[in-house]
Amino acid sequence: MRVRFISSSHAIIACTYVALLILQPVWHAILPAPLGASSWWLGLLATIPLVFPLKGILNGNFRSMTWAGYLLMLYLLVGVMEAWSNQPQRIPALLQTVLVASCIFSMLIFSRETR
Repeated sequence: MRVRFISSSHAIIACTYVALLILQPVWHAILPAPLGASSWWLGLLATIPLVFPLKGILNGNFRSMTWAGYLLMLYLLVGVMEAWSNQPQRIPALLQTVLVASCIFSMLIFSRETR
């Protein structure tokens, strides 16, 4: 599948979304116990919902970006909660929070640019 970026904000959306998609199995399944959960089931459970709107996001589809924005709010909630309450997992949780916030902010800019 060939991806054509409509604007720079679309490129940021795609990069941050794919980075978040990669972070989930790394954080939940690959990182050792103090930094991650070392659970493949949790990594898979956290990754699968992000795969559904991926094609639409890469193509610049507004509907997919809207649903991804709703979904990303849950990941923002988990990131903030883990950063606040779980000291050993603070770095991956803050990384997730920054990626989600960047992606949502870029979606807002993208929706204004392409109107």
